[in-house]
Amino acid sequence: MHNFYEDDSRRKEQKVSSVKLLFRFLPYLKPHWKAFSLAVFLLLFAIAGELAGPLILRAVIDDAIPAGSASEIIRLSGLFALIFLVTMAISYLQVIIASRIGLSIVRSLKRKLFDHVLTLSMGFFHTNPSGKLMARVESDTERVRMLFSETSMALLRNAAMVAGTLLIMYKANSFIAVRVLALTIPVGILAIFVLKRMRPMWMEVRKSYASISAVASEFVRAVPVLQVFGTTGYAMKKMHRQGRNYFKREVKAFLWEYTFWSFLGSLEIAAVGVILVSGRPGVISGVVTVGTVVMFVEYTRRLFGPLVMFSETLNQIQRALASGERLMEILDTETQTPDGSLKDEGFPDLWEKIEFEDVWFRYSPESEWALKGVSFTLSKGETIALVGDSGGGKSTIVSLLMRFHHIEKGRITIDGVNINDFTLDAWRSGLGLVLQEVNLFSGTLSGNLTVFDHSVSRVEQENALHLIEAGELLERIPGGLDGMISDGGANLSMGQRQLINIARAMLRQPEILVLDEATSSVDPGTEQRIQRATNLALEGRTAIVVAHRLATIIHASQIIVIRHGVVAEQGTHSELLVKDGIYSRLHSLQFGGDQVAR
Repeated sequence: MHNFYEDDSRRKEQKVSSVKLLFRFLPYLKPHWKAFSLAVFLLLFAIAGELAGPLILRAVIDDAIPAGSASEIIRLSGLFALIFLVTMAISYLQVIIASRIGLSIVRSLKRKLFDHVLTLSMGFFHTNPSGKLMARVESDTERVRMLFSETSMALLRNAAMVAGTLLIMYKANSFIAVRVLALTIPVGILAIFVLKRMRPMWMEVRKSYASISAVASEFVRAVPVLQVFGTTGYAMKKMHRQGRNYFKREVKAFLWEYTFWSFLGSLEIAAVGVILVSGRPGVISGVVTVGTVVMFVEYTRRLFGPLVMFSETLNQIQRALASGERLMEILDTETQTPDGSLKDEGFPDLWEKIEFEDVWFRYSPESEWALKGVSFTLSKGETIALVGDSGGGKSTIVSLLMRFHHIEKGRITIDGVNINDFTLDAWRSGLGLVLQEVNLFSGTLSGNLTVFDHSVSRVEQENALHLIEAGELLERIPGGLDGMISDGGANLSMGQRQLINIARAMLRQPEILVLDEATSSVDPGTEQRIQRATNLALEGRTAIVVAHRLATIIHASQIIVIRHGVVAEQGTHSELLVKDGIYSRLHSLQFGGDQVAR
């Protein structure tokens, strides 16, 4: 699966043509084609106004001044000022329209990306961590925005400016125009190579700056540790070394950049020299007017900038297209857990057993098997406990039951029907999930209990809290159900967060309650409180409980020991102790010689 936030320099050459990719963006541009056409028209009109300036200046020098007509000079000067003001106003309007188009396209694209990402399976997020994925999407959509606003308009402007300037110069005097062109073409070719050389330099500068930021952030967080262990000197040396590396790279990049632009300025002066030398004989003989020579000088100033920026604009377009391709790859990514065909079926009302039948699973084709031939049966009303070493496959079993991932071999069935035949909403409607890591949202307690399902009444929410003996949360959280919770539940204790998590699961009235390490992140006192709430939640329900602390699952109907992705042992608490196997050793590690837990 693609890693969408991978650095540009590490990505392989793209095989999708630019034309095909642009066609894929047409549906986003289509609603704005009138505005886009207007922006192009305004841009060309503004360029025409800008190109008209030197022509008016020539008329002033060649006609109005020799004729001594003050009124004509004033008229042409006023026309020059009017064209300048109108051109500025039109350019401003064109930029506004183009920016609105870019923002609208990106808004539609982001909405579609967000909606699509919500449908993808967990495998996508394992390969593409959400934080970096969203940061990369922001960067890519920003480049796409610029493609349909600043970048595309800049390319059109540069092309039109260069073409218009050369055409007027050639019409005015082909002799001078050819000589100016002979100087400007090598400049354009040189710019391609110089800018190509400068891009990796600035990329190295950015990487070096990122390294400094990372090192500084790491050491600042660890100041107490560095001070206690007396290693602040090492931190200073490393930081200074990173700083020197950044300084050297930035100086090198700046030297190249300023040398190039200084050289370009020199060439502009050289071009003026070419115009003066080429025009001198014509001026002396009367074939070329002084106004024409001044006009050529003015047009030359308008020629070098757009010509040089062609290379950079084309590079920006290439980067925007690469970003667009990454975004389209996300949209083209299909979920590994699609809906089943039983579209009108909810979770089965009358069911007897769920079976894992020779289930094999791995998180990627290159990784080791996380589960290898796992088989067991969960009967209605039973509580099955999954125990074993970390990384053995317990949470993977839970993820497959929740259909967060797609089974590679084997199947999970409910009364003989493959659970993949149900729609995701139908299947998950019968499941309640309590995880070790509690995901709380910034908002009200009510919103967190219902996960923004406004159909759940306040009475039901209060009853769910009271059912697990957590009703005091309504008093401890200012505002009760309307009380505000910080992002991630930062203003709550871990125990309070987990109680909300359990109550949230209870509100669904699930057929099967899944608890994955629900008490592993709390102190012993809070653990007992949460365990009581968990026991109340489990009453009369089918459940799968993942636990490290064996005291919480000794009364389970079945205990399954998962080790290295296989079912190593299975039985009740007493049966497994008698076997004197893995479970018995785990029990001894936690309780020593204490037999009370038997």
